[in-house]
Amino acid sequence: MPLNHCRVSLWHGFYDSVESIRHRSPGDRMSSDPYSNNTDAEHHVQLSLAQTLCEAASTGVDTALAREILDQLVAYSDVHFLSEQLLMRLCSYPDYDDHLSDHDRLMLKLEAARQRDGEEQTLTPPAAEAILALLAQHISTRDRRFVDFFRDWSRHAAKPESPPIT
Repeated sequence: MPLNHCRVSLWHGFYDSVESIRHRSPGDRMSSDPYSNNTDAEHHVQLSLAQTLCEAASTGVDTALAREILDQLVAYSDVHFLSEQLLMRLCSYPDYDDHLSDHDRLMLKLEAARQRDGEEQTLTPPAAEAILALLAQHISTRDRRFVDFFRDWSRHAAKPESPPIT
């Protein structure tokens, strides 16, 4: 398969995946909570970028495309983590420090992959898969706990007479 076709195919797969989230009806979403919906969509973008990176690494597409995908994943993750951290601080999330440490570890892993890529060492499929696995685990554990906490905090903030969160 020609590299240009590979490039187009990988990006189309990623954008099709992202567009499928944008066009869901509210009833199809996981929750009626707008924060959860936005966060789920952002997590889907992160996972789709990581999956696209895995595909790029395993198919051996040109290094420029793999670098572009990795750069997008690093930039997107950095902004996503920052917004999550701001919300955690806003609601005085008790596990903030541990969650922040997890974000830092993930960003170090992404930056290390980008550094190797910048040194013209191709990202290996196992390295790309490790990034995907770390993101998936973080989302399914730490982020899920935070979303649950934030949902409870939001309900309490909307109804000041409710009992405090313990």
